[in-house]
Amino acid sequence: MDKAFEAYKIYISIRAHFHGGTRKDYNINTDVKTAKVNYDSYKSKSATVAMFNQLTGKFNQDEIEDIIVSNFAAGDKWGGQPFDSNAMDVYKEWISRKNKRSYQFKEDLESLSLRQDKENIEDVTVASGHPLIIKMLLGKQIALETVVILNRELNFINEYSEDLILQDTCQTVLKYTAFVEESTKTLYIKHLDLINKIASTRNSANTKI
Repeated sequence: MDKAFEAYKIYISIRAHFHGGTRKDYNINTDVKTAKVNYDSYKSKSATVAMFNQLTGKFNQDEIEDIIVSNFAAGDKWGGQPFDSNAMDVYKEWISRKNKRSYQFKEDLESLSLRQDKENIEDVTVASGHPLIIKMLLGKQIALETVVILNRELNFINEYSEDLILQDTCQTVLKYTAFVEESTKTLYIKHLDLINKIASTRNSANTKI
């Protein structure tokens, strides 16, 4: 098996997921022939082949997927290429957030609640302009994963997906959802009282368990 080609196939599949179409789920690209043709054309560019060879020499397939996903989710349109120290820093930060998912979620909910009280906002997911939750995401005051978890249950991101300023961020939230573990419902329920406070206009319709 050509490990470099397998890594390349993972890369183009994730890139297509984040930047193409409206599909929210993710699968490894099934158009292997096209991928192989493209990769073979890149073989004349030794730097590209060396890059994927180097990547497979240091990381396994799951880790490679995580490196690419974490960088696309962070807004890098190249998904971490050329996989330098900057890309690795993004990956390490992503791993750190993953390892403290429960703590991060709780901290973010409390941060949202504090801002809600300070600015006298009824619901952090609702606004005639830009909602507080997305403002705080853009300001890197809460984690992307927190928004994904809340949106799974409250379904508010689509309401802002046509906004010219927010559409890229909304697209990232929707596309990244496929890569956040599906077992977040328990975490959501654990903090339901606080969630009902910060999303008070949605709780009657969306937060009954």
